[in-house]
Amino acid sequence: MCLACEEQEYFFRVWCADFLARGEMPPGVTAEDLEALGLPLPAAGGSEQQPAKRPAPAANAFACDSPDE
Repeated sequence: MCLACEEQEYFFRVWCADFLARGEMPPGVTAEDLEALGLPLPAAGGSEQQPAKRPAPAANAFACDSPDE
């Protein structure tokens, strides 16, 4: 994985963790996405307060075209 991809993944995890710390579900992220990232579900009830059909955050717009290592 290239450095830009690693940095993008790190900041996406931090962005999700910020929502989770407040007991909220990150917009556009499903429980399966959080599980794949190794993050817990929100501690507070009502984890599905926001619809999952919202567009992904701008941070997810980056797509690396370098070959996998």
